[in-house]
Amino acid sequence: MEHINGKKHLSVVGGINFGNEDLTYYDEGTYIPVVTLVGGTGNTVPVYATNTGRYTRIGNRCFVEIYLDGDGGNEGAGTGRINISLPITPSASSLSHADSLDGRGVNNTTFYQLAVSVGAGVSTCWLRYWTSVSAVANFTGDLQNNGTRSIILNFSYEV
Repeated sequence: MEHINGKKHLSVVGGINFGNEDLTYYDEGTYIPVVTLVGGTGNTVPVYATNTGRYTRIGNRCFVEIYLDGDGGNEGAGTGRINISLPITPSASSLSHADSLDGRGVNNTTFYQLAVSVGAGVSTCWLRYWTSVSAVANFTGDLQNNGTRSIILNFSYEV
C-alpha cells in the first residue's frame, strides 16, 4: 500500500481490486460482424456497404456497437431470422438477454425498433422487433430487402 497525495493507493498485479473482487479483464477492439439468416425459407443474406463493429470488455460484461448500412450487394430476402456474430462468445452460464430496446433497423422508409437476443454460449445474437405495443417478432431477411437499409445496435451481455 502506497500513499500518494495523502491517499491510499493499492497496486494489484494482474487486475484492479474493488473490495473483494479483482477486475482482471479489460479489452477493446473492432471486428467485422457477420450477418446470417437462420430458419425460414427463400433466404438471401443482405450485404452492407458499411459493416463495422466495436466492443469493450470490462470484467464479465461486453459492450458492443454495430453499424450496418447501405447497399453493398445482395438485398435481403426470405423469412429467416437475422443473426449477427458477436466479438466474444457469451459465458455458457450467462443469463440470456432479450427484448429490450437495443437499436433500430431501416428498410427504405420504414423504421423498426430492434431488440437483441443473446443466448448463453452462443456466438451470434439474433434480432427481434415490436410489431405492436405487445407483440415481438423475428427481424427477417425480407425486412432488409431495399437498397436503403441499415441496422444500428448498442447493447451489452455477460461473457
